[in-house]
Amino acid sequence: MVQEHCFEQRLTELRTMWQGTTVPPLAEAAATVTWTVAADVDIASIPAQLDAVADELEQWAVAGGRSRPLSIEAVTEGFVALGFRGNTKDYYNPRNSFLYEVLTRRTGIPITLSVVFIELARRFGLRCEGVNFPGHFLVRYSGADGVGYLDPFHACTWLDKDGLQALLRRTRGPQARLTTEDVAPAGTQAIVLRMLRNVYSIAINAKDWTTALRALRMLLVVNPEDEQARRDIGLLYVQLERWGEALTWLEAQQRRAVSDAEWKALELHIIAAKTALARWN
Repeated sequence: MVQEHCFEQRLTELRTMWQGTTVPPLAEAAATVTWTVAADVDIASIPAQLDAVADELEQWAVAGGRSRPLSIEAVTEGFVALGFRGNTKDYYNPRNSFLYEVLTRRTGIPITLSVVFIELARRFGLRCEGVNFPGHFLVRYSGADGVGYLDPFHACTWLDKDGLQALLRRTRGPQARLTTEDVAPAGTQAIVLRMLRNVYSIAINAKDWTTALRALRMLLVVNPEDEQARRDIGLLYVQLERWGEALTWLEAQQRRAVSDAEWKALELHIIAAKTALARWN
């Protein structure tokens, strides 16, 4: 119950972060994802942790005689030299999705490593953005020397058009064709939503209904228009046998149903929840 109370407080903080038209800073927004499993973690130190890593990278550059200001090539080389790497041995470990864990362990999945890289590059005056590439998150660099795409998960390997096409075929199949949408920059909201969906998928596969529920409730704060998340929240409350909350969410979603089929499917779950709830009253 203490954890649940703490999580509800974090949801209030999240609503404050995302209210209005101002987009929250990437690092802080991405760091909130850890609240899906540890609502007591304070994310306020994340910017300072990133500053410390940037200082470490600067020291590495000085020791190696790199010219300043640091180029994108120097930052990519330093990122790898500091030990940041893709967790190929334990890819689906939830810890790979939490920024404070990635900063501590220096290993993660493409999207969290990309967030760290983007934040480090920004501290050196370099413009990098996330790319919601299908199946494998990437980084887009743009500067006076041109535009390029790199993969922080694989030692910051640079990908030209052929490399991007090859990666797309590995994730989508041999007939896939690269489009401008595949390599379009992703904003903070899109990045956080993808991170939360990753946590949700891992939790569902592990039958960790509590973490899955928290991921969706956070996702709905970041994107209130996600009707699928609204429905699935009710179903997760059913899995957890939290019948009162299940009934509240399912009935609310039934009122928003856009088809008879959806309404009838929800009605079956509502009846089951009412029946279970009656046994406790």
